[in-house]
Amino acid sequence: MNKIEQQIAQIKEELAESPNDGELLNELGIGYHMLGDYDEAIDYYQQALNQRPKAVKIHFNLANTFYEKKDIEKAINHYLNALDIKPDYVPALNNLADIYELANEDEKAQELFEHITEINPDDPMGYFNLGNHHLRNNDSLEAGRCYKKAIELDPEFHEAYNNIGFLLKHLEQYEEAISYFEQCLEIEPNYEPAKKDLEACKKVLKNS
Repeated sequence: MNKIEQQIAQIKEELAESPNDGELLNELGIGYHMLGDYDEAIDYYQQALNQRPKAVKIHFNLANTFYEKKDIEKAINHYLNALDIKPDYVPALNNLADIYELANEDEKAQELFEHITEINPDDPMGYFNLGNHHLRNNDSLEAGRCYKKAIELDPEFHEAYNNIGFLLKHLEQYEEAISYFEQCLEIEPNYEPAKKDLEACKKVLKNS
């Protein structure tokens, strides 16, 4: 029996004593989700919601499981349920934005990514995710602006340095790109994407 199965067995023992404990039911859902048994996870999350219908994290967990099952409509509904209860719940906002982007509803996705930066203006991850959205939509200028804001808020944000380097590499501004890759690697020496692109930029300059 692996560790997750052991935890599930222990939770079930506790649940036998408190069968209507919404938190324990939620924890069982998490355990089965981690095992990839999504139908069982959904059943326990729904039981948990019967006990705690206003629990934001249970709606969020249930949405994530429906997303894994590719039941996008139900996933969206539960992300929205979580946001009805707590409108500034960033994990739900972020995952909902990801879904809209995958559905090619880029305007809705960008609106949510931007909203996250507005409600959490001091969180560099919000700007990083917004930058990634712009990057995926080939808006290099806005992507770069967001990554620089992330670095301004967190000078140790190595992925943001890497992504600026990536942008500059594709704009063929190799010397500047090298500078950003090197800054990334100063913070995280084993970050493979930066190591690979750094060598590629050096090779281009050497052969030019």
